[in-house]
Amino acid sequence: MSNFDKQKLLELMAGIAPRNAIAENESNDDAVFLKNFLPIPNYRQVLERDTLLILGGKGAGKTQLFRLLAIPSGRRILVENLKIRALDDLEKTTWIAGFGRTRQQGKTFPALETIEAQMQNASNLDWRAFWIGLMLGVMLRQNQGILTSSWADEIPLEIRELLINNLPRLSAWFPLVRQDIEKINSALDLLDEKLIESDQWLFITYDELDKLVSSYNQLAVPIRELLAFWLDRWRRWERIRPKIFLRTDLFREDFLSFPDASKLRAYQTNLEWKDAWLYQLLFKRLANSGQEMADYLGTLPNFLKETNTPLGITITSSEYSHQFMIEKIIGRFMGENPRKGYTYSWIPNHLKDAGGRINPRSLLNLFSFAANRRLGDFNPQNLSGDTLLNPSDLQGAIVEASEHRIGELVDEYPWLEPLKNSLNGLKVPVAEEIFLDKLKNTTWSGESGKQPPTLNPEEIMRYLLQLGIIDRRSDKRVNMPEIYMYGFGVKRPGGVQRPKR
Repeated sequence: MSNFDKQKLLELMAGIAPRNAIAENESNDDAVFLKNFLPIPNYRQVLERDTLLILGGKGAGKTQLFRLLAIPSGRRILVENLKIRALDDLEKTTWIAGFGRTRQQGKTFPALETIEAQMQNASNLDWRAFWIGLMLGVMLRQNQGILTSSWADEIPLEIRELLINNLPRLSAWFPLVRQDIEKINSALDLLDEKLIESDQWLFITYDELDKLVSSYNQLAVPIRELLAFWLDRWRRWERIRPKIFLRTDLFREDFLSFPDASKLRAYQTNLEWKDAWLYQLLFKRLANSGQEMADYLGTLPNFLKETNTPLGITITSSEYSHQFMIEKIIGRFMGENPRKGYTYSWIPNHLKDAGGRINPRSLLNLFSFAANRRLGDFNPQNLSGDTLLNPSDLQGAIVEASEHRIGELVDEYPWLEPLKNSLNGLKVPVAEEIFLDKLKNTTWSGESGKQPPTLNPEEIMRYLLQLGIIDRRSDKRVNMPEIYMYGFGVKRPGGVQRPKR
C-alpha cells in the first residue's frame, strides 16, 4: 500500500501547466521560471553567433527561450549547461529585446492598435524605419556597457528623448525617425565599430511577431521587412546580431514574397522536440512542483539530480528510466494487455501532428488535464499501488488537449473557426474529394481579420497540410492526427472515446 498522499501529488501534477502552459502566462518570478525551464540540445545552435532565425510551431517553446535570453542568469545557465563555446565570455555580450514581452505585463513597445493606426498603408521604407526606431529606442534605454558610450551623439536630441521616454507612442517618434534615418544609420554603424574595438557583441531578440497586426494576411510586409533589414545589416555589421523567433508557417516564400528568403536558410534553426526531451521536461516540472512530488519521483535511484543552479532539480536523460516512471504513474498498458498500447509510446503517438511533431504545451496539458479528471471524484481505492492515474484519465485528457489545441490554433488563425462546424462528424481517413467538398461548402467568416487566406478549397487544404493539421496518404485519402481530431469533432474507427465521468 502506498504511503504517498496521492491527492496532494495529483494537485501538484494539475499545476504543472499554469493557465494551460501558455508561455506568456508563465510566472514573472525568475526563480520559478528557471525551475520550469529545460535546456535541450538543439538550443545550442540558437546561441551560435550566426543563427539569425529560430523557427517553431505554436507551443514549441519559442517564447520560453526568448524570455530566458532576457535573464542574465538564464543565459549563463544555458551556456554552461549545454557547453556552448561560441559564447564562452558572456560578459562581452549585451542582450536586448527588439520586440516582444520578456514578462507577462510588458509595456515597452507600442500597442497593437497604435501600430495598426500609424502603419496603415505603410511602405517598405516605413516599416524599416519602424524596426530601426524600436531597436534604437530599446538601446538608448539601456544603462549598461557599450550602449552608454557616445555612439548616439549625432542623432538629434529630440529623437533620443522621445525614444527613451515615449517609445510606446509611435506617432510621436516615427515621423522624426523616418526623416532622420540617415543619421540614425550612421550612429548604428559607429556602434558596430565600437563593439569591434572593444571585442563585444550586441544581440537583438524578437518574439510575438504574429501579434504585430490583427490580420494574418497583413503580417507579411512587416515580417518581410524585418528579415530583409537584418539580412542587409548582416553584411554591413559585424558585431550586432539578431535572434528572430518566428512561427514556422510565417516563414514561407509564397507568403512573404521575399526573393532572398532562401539566403536565410543558412542562418536558421528549427525548434523541434524529441520524445525523450518532452519526458524530461514533464518530470522536471513535476520534480520542482513540490517536495512531495520530488520524494515520489526520487524512489527511482538516480532519476533526480539535485543542482546548485537556478534550474533546480534536473532529470536523468535515460529513456529507460523515463519509461519506468511513466509505468509507475499510470501502468504499463493503456488497458489490461498490450493490445490497447504501451503507455510510454501511446502518449507521444497521440500528441503528434501530421508532421510527427509534438509541442511541449500539449504534453504538459495532457497530464494537467488527466490529474484534474482524477481529482474530480478522487478515491484512493481506485488507484492501485503507487499509481496516480488510470489509462481512462489519459484517454479523457487527450480529448481535452485536442479541444484546447484547436482553441489555440483558432486564436492564431481565426479563419479555422468555421471548420469546427463543417468538419464535425467527418470520419477519417476520407477520400480527398469528400474532404475538398467539405471545404468548398464551408461558410467562411466575412469579418475583417477572420477571413481565410484564400477561398480555393485546394489552396486551403494546402494550408492545412503545412500546419500539420492533416496529411495526405499515398492512396490520396486525407487523415487527421488525434491531437486535432476531437477539437474539430472528427472521428476515426477505433479512436479514443471520451470517458463518461
